[in-house]
Amino acid sequence: MKIIAAAIAVTLAASAANAVTLTSTPGPDSVVGPTETVVVDFTNPNAAGYIWSAGVLATNTGTINGTAAAPYLDTTTYGYVSTKLPSSFATLSTPSLKSISLYWGSIDTYNFLDVLGPGNSVLLTIKGTDFPQSNGAQTAAATNRRVFITAGAGERITGLKFRTTDVAFEFDTIAADAVPEPESWALLIAGFGLVGATARRRRRVACVAA
Repeated sequence: MKIIAAAIAVTLAASAANAVTLTSTPGPDSVVGPTETVVVDFTNPNAAGYIWSAGVLATNTGTINGTAAAPYLDTTTYGYVSTKLPSSFATLSTPSLKSISLYWGSIDTYNFLDVLGPGNSVLLTIKGTDFPQSNGAQTAAATNRRVFITAGAGERITGLKFRTTDVAFEFDTIAADAVPEPESWALLIAGFGLVGATARRRRRVACVAA
């Protein structure tokens, strides 16, 4: 696992008990978190449960002069929102998550990322100005970062809202760590029980046969 030595860390309290943690690694896109799986890469279909549910998302490979710039050293398809589109925001609805990360390209002061919770409540708003540099430089490590967002105790992330008030907000390779829903836990436990019951039955049949 890559050590985030140059990362920034900001803890913003949603209440006395809960907080969302933000860290980031500057430079070309780094590895995703050790418990995360890539869920949106703008080239392949999204993972199940990850849906662009509102606003307008655009994708491109490379830079569009005056509209959007590919993240630093990114040659793959990336996503962006822009004031030059019919809507300057896009919302990604997700399953219940413990953490999510994304590669944020050419960070600008007018880029905003709302971390959403149940009922589309805003757990945290991350601004371009929250980072050490936010001048939109397209080839500087400081303005192109993998951003890691972790839910606090008792919190769950259920979406991200990307928005911009000028030109564009570019991003790529979204990865996440999902939280199994209660129904999933019940099915898992029931499955273990069925396996155990089958094993015991097989042992009884073997004893009778002997």
